[in-house]
Amino acid sequence: MRTWKIIGLVAGGLIAVMVIALLAVSLLVHPNDFKPQIAAAVKKATGRELILGGDLTLSVFPWIALELGPASLGNPAGFPAQPFVAFTHASVRVKLLPLLAKRLEIGRIELAGLDLKLLKNAQGRGNWEGFGRAEAAPAPTAAASPVRALPALAGVKITNARVSYENIVIENLALETGSFSGKGMVPVTLHVEANRGVAGEHGTLDARFDASIDPAAERYSLAAFDLTSTVNLAGNPRPLRLTVSVPAVDLDLEAETLTAAAFEVNAASAVITGGVRGTRILGAMELKGAVKLAPIVLPEYLARLGMTLPKTRDPKALAHFAASSDFEYGKGSARFEKLQATLDDTHLKGTLAFDVASEAVKFDLSVDTLDVDRYLPPPAKAGVPAPAPAPKTAEAESKPLEANGTLTAGSIHAAPLDLSNVRVTVATRDRVMRIFPLKAQVNGGEYSGDITLDRRGRTPALSLDEHLSGIDVGKLAASATKKLHVTGRGNVNLKATAQGEGGDAILKSLNGRFDANIANGAVEGVDLGYEIARAEALIRKEALPAAQNSGRTAFTAFKLSADITNGVAQTHDLLIDSPVLKVTGQGSANLPAQTLDVSLLADTRKTAGSTPIQIPVKVTGSLTDPTVRPDLEALAKSQLKQKLQNVLQDKLKGLFGKP
Repeated sequence: MRTWKIIGLVAGGLIAVMVIALLAVSLLVHPNDFKPQIAAAVKKATGRELILGGDLTLSVFPWIALELGPASLGNPAGFPAQPFVAFTHASVRVKLLPLLAKRLEIGRIELAGLDLKLLKNAQGRGNWEGFGRAEAAPAPTAAASPVRALPALAGVKITNARVSYENIVIENLALETGSFSGKGMVPVTLHVEANRGVAGEHGTLDARFDASIDPAAERYSLAAFDLTSTVNLAGNPRPLRLTVSVPAVDLDLEAETLTAAAFEVNAASAVITGGVRGTRILGAMELKGAVKLAPIVLPEYLARLGMTLPKTRDPKALAHFAASSDFEYGKGSARFEKLQATLDDTHLKGTLAFDVASEAVKFDLSVDTLDVDRYLPPPAKAGVPAPAPAPKTAEAESKPLEANGTLTAGSIHAAPLDLSNVRVTVATRDRVMRIFPLKAQVNGGEYSGDITLDRRGRTPALSLDEHLSGIDVGKLAASATKKLHVTGRGNVNLKATAQGEGGDAILKSLNGRFDANIANGAVEGVDLGYEIARAEALIRKEALPAAQNSGRTAFTAFKLSADITNGVAQTHDLLIDSPVLKVTGQGSANLPAQTLDVSLLADTRKTAGSTPIQIPVKVTGSLTDPTVRPDLEALAKSQLKQKLQNVLQDKLKGLFGKP
């Protein structure tokens, strides 16, 4: 008993001495006296000026506590003389008795009025770089030292903080955490307000979650993560709201994995759900997961973003959109499997891959049905001039799209054509894109094409080799001209080349050959029989016929071939054949100018007077509204020629008829 009593007295005496010593330190040592030494030490370590404008307060029992008033750390040389970082108040406390037992227990760390200004100089160097005058050489390491657990920390509280970089400013930043002790979850709250220097634009962010940090096991987790953000954009009176909810996020640095089994993002009422798992996150990161966009009403959604849909012929077009896909990312490539997307009544599915470095796209997609006409702009009203095209601006040359894959479609309607069983195969290599084979059933016939776009030179080069067989030519031609076109079934072929960007340049440089062979049809827009009857009446000086103009010329065969040079198609063998009429012709069509200049010779096989005659007909004007009329000048020359022939025959008969 006496021994224990002596030990108790000694221990009590030591503690008393220690307490007296600490009290003496707190009474006799004035921290403000060490400001010059502290500033000099910081200057030596960082090369920057430390200004301690407020008082330093030190207490030692039951906490070793240090409180600082206003302070700032300057910028390095070559930057403005303003502070790099400043704050109005900071405090940290460490429990004394656990420290004597070699346990570090830290009270709440508080920081108020932080102002961090991040800058870059003309050389692109940041003011946050290069702390210290020289980089210390890394000491050789034999075996990695074990990672110790975090010391007990009563929490962190940051209030009224501000961070700026160029024109981006984060202000009113507030961060508060619960107590870090053991391996339990720590509640965290965060508030941020931001702007980028544009009038009317600003945003806020609030986040709440529970965090678990285990440095020894290199595992970090978030639970019940909820983020809410509101953004106001210039010109949009409606604030945009974003929420993110993730039940759990697990990060394992030792295994290099990241897992968020489920997440939900609500962006202006567009709901995106899914999950993701990452591997090799510290090196060549790979991600796998799934994502789904719930159906959205496009007009309402874009209105929230301050945007409007373009006007379409069908007011109900561009109404609903939804999508979903599995995805993978790794080695600089993103791949979407089981991709499904729905726009109105059109459903797309398949796979899509994108290489980030080369910007190459690979795809295998299918579409069930698509009505192109629904999405075209409304037709211009009569008498209302079309809007002038926007002036072209100089743009940097964009990298050509490198696409490889196949697209199939069950049916596509693009008036006046109805396509079915469409198959498009695209192959791109060395800036040369080839679309082959290109096949479809069109209006009861077959289409096959081979299209090549070569962008290796300064000017893109286009090559076309297209064939239509057994097609309803009337529906095909009606898309180009409403007044004059050919109907019937037959074959059409085009083989041509062109150079340039855009439709005008391609038409002006188009060179090649075109041919058509059509049976049992009609030339719509002109009644050559009626025009011939009018011409015949003029020849005979009779009254014009009372017959009605049917506006069409029926035929049993229509044949045409044309050589195309710089956008001008020239024909010498146009033939229209029917039981009562044979028409031959030659002329040209200027494709860029959309004009016609064709001379026809109509050879009647049966007329009102039962006498076959030949009537010249001229077709001129625009492709969409041509003028068809008898060629009176040629007709007059023909009559004069016939009269001369008759006179010569009579003279010759008289000359050789003498006895």
